[in-house]
Amino acid sequence: MGSKVRPVGWLVLPCRLILGGLFVFAGVMKLLNPQLFQQSIGAFKVGLPEHLEILLTFVVPWCEIAAGSALLLGLWTRSAAMMLCTLLVGFIGLIASVLIRGMDVKCSCFGKFEIPCTGPVGVCHLVRNGVMLALGLVVVFFGPGPLAIDRESTK
Repeated sequence: MGSKVRPVGWLVLPCRLILGGLFVFAGVMKLLNPQLFQQSIGAFKVGLPEHLEILLTFVVPWCEIAAGSALLLGLWTRSAAMMLCTLLVGFIGLIASVLIRGMDVKCSCFGKFEIPCTGPVGVCHLVRNGVMLALGLVVVFFGPGPLAIDRESTK
C-alpha cells in the first residue's frame, strides 16, 4: 500500500507547514491583544465604520487560525491555502495603499512580535506578504503534498 508522492509534493509540505504555522501564530497573537489589532485596522484609514473595524478585529484572526490549522493538518488544503492567499492579497493591497499615501502606520500582524520586519509598514512588509503568498500558491496549485489528511483526494 505504498503511496506515490511526486517530488514536488515534498516541496509542498514545508510550504504548507510554514504558512499554516505563521497564520495560526498571527491569529493567536491578534486575539491576545484585540485592542492593538483594532487600532492597527483603524490606522490604515480605509474609511471603515467603527463597528466593521470591531467585527474584523475578531473575524480575521479566527479565519487565520482556522485556515492555518487546516493547512497544518492537511485538511481542505487547497481551500485553506486559497483563503489565506485571498487575505494576503488584501493585506498587500492595504500595505501598498499606506505606502502610496505616505502614511506612518504600525502593523500588528504578529502582535508584539515583528517577524522579520520592524518599524512602520514598509517594503519589507510587502516582501514578507509576497513570500507568504508564494507559499500559499504552491499549495493551491500542487495540492496538499505528503502527510496530509486529504492527500488521496488529489492526484
